[in-house]
Amino acid sequence: MYSYHNFMFPFRFDKVSCEFNGDDRHEFYKEVKFDDRVVIDDEFKKNLENNGWEYKKFEINSSLDYNEFVYFHDFVKDSLYNLKEFEVGATSYYFEKKDINNKFNLIIKGKEYDLKLTSISLRIFDTGIGILSIEAENHENESLEDILKINDFARRVYPQFLGENFDVSKTQEAFLPSKIKIDKYEENFSNFADEVKQKPFVKIGNHILGILGDTFSQTFKKDKYLIQPILDDRMFVNCWYGNDEFVQNIDNKQDELYKYIFIDGEQLTIQDKDMQKELIKQSLYTRWKNYNTLFGITRYSFVCISEMNEFTKNVLPLPHMQTMYYQMAIILLTTRASILRFSDEVTAISDIDTNKNISDRISNLYKNYLRFKNKLYFKEVTPQEQGIELYDKAREIMRIDSDINDLAIEISSLNNFAFVLDEKEEKKEMNKLTKLGTIFIPGTFIAGIFGMNVFPEKALDNIVGTLSAFLLIFIITYIITKNNNIDLLSFIKNGKLEDKKNDSK
Repeated sequence: MYSYHNFMFPFRFDKVSCEFNGDDRHEFYKEVKFDDRVVIDDEFKKNLENNGWEYKKFEINSSLDYNEFVYFHDFVKDSLYNLKEFEVGATSYYFEKKDINNKFNLIIKGKEYDLKLTSISLRIFDTGIGILSIEAENHENESLEDILKINDFARRVYPQFLGENFDVSKTQEAFLPSKIKIDKYEENFSNFADEVKQKPFVKIGNHILGILGDTFSQTFKKDKYLIQPILDDRMFVNCWYGNDEFVQNIDNKQDELYKYIFIDGEQLTIQDKDMQKELIKQSLYTRWKNYNTLFGITRYSFVCISEMNEFTKNVLPLPHMQTMYYQMAIILLTTRASILRFSDEVTAISDIDTNKNISDRISNLYKNYLRFKNKLYFKEVTPQEQGIELYDKAREIMRIDSDINDLAIEISSLNNFAFVLDEKEEKKEMNKLTKLGTIFIPGTFIAGIFGMNVFPEKALDNIVGTLSAFLLIFIITYIITKNNNIDLLSFIKNGKLEDKKNDSK
């Protein structure tokens, strides 16, 4: 094996549990609360099973499984691994595609690449984020040029740009494979221009939608899960490449190293050598450089280059890239995608133009945000020194800490707004009680000053005496309520306390 590739597609999903007219996602988020859109239940599992997915709980069946499991802190394991059968309320769920045919075929600028498809998996998180992982091995193509093309072209989700009249030829020349077939799911990119004319405008490739199945939809279909990319038009690339000559002369191969780390298929996207050097320095992890092993991390890649020998393939670094570092990438991607999702949710609630039920919506979102922060946002995932260093570098490059601090401010402001609304509502209710108490003050006042026998003993025995007593109380009550702007006659008529001053406005 010359190289290992794992293409990871993060997306958000929202269940369409009711009829929704239109195709405005933002309006949908405004109308339906978080818990009613992020629904992971037995029906969801059944739908995935009908699409060829199988729920898999984590089991230690090999030394690689053991090494991966003990690598992480216990609180990370609780959120990352399914140790039980499927149950509603878990933080994450792991599914694998059944009966794959081991074929991953690409045609890039006339050249065909046949990779060995080893696994297709799906991670579902309770933040409404899913990550599709497509894992493959390259046993035929040795050159760096081929590895760069495989990484850059196979990761595409939809066209990055289009020419006039939706022409896709220039895009295909630069970024898109002519054809991509993963397992039995095929996308012919030469026909992509016709598909992007349909709604929604940004369309996920059929090779991805075919894998996921009809549980997910790009349009609003009742009882389906609306799906959309949450990062950009590219999948995240997790890759190991073994090449002795390349890694042994790495100091003289700045252009090639930059292309490999930053997934530039052919042309360099940085033409300034000093800037290129600085970006490489920021992204490169060099602990094992003297062993001819280097790691690189960007916002859309986690890669490794090393010598080609049995140790690198069986001990370090390839097994780490396939297990521990893959799981680390899952955590990083989920955290980043969840931050973007919650920020979008805050924007939607902020745009609601009525205070009706908005406090409940904010409370619901805040509850889910706290769960995310406690269950998926980790400052450290492993006690291993190398893992700590890599995770810290990745968090810095992906700006996770700064973004989550910004999100915390947004959520806090929204929560404070909910508190103000609740306080205003409580004050309104207290004012009603105060006004109600004002109506009964005169009778209480008279009884308190003169006692219950203020009227002659036999005065209340006849209707004239009774009416005289109530008339006296009513006159005093009317004077008091009028001075307090309370409409007493309205209260007597319909039982509602109304402020005469407010009515006149």
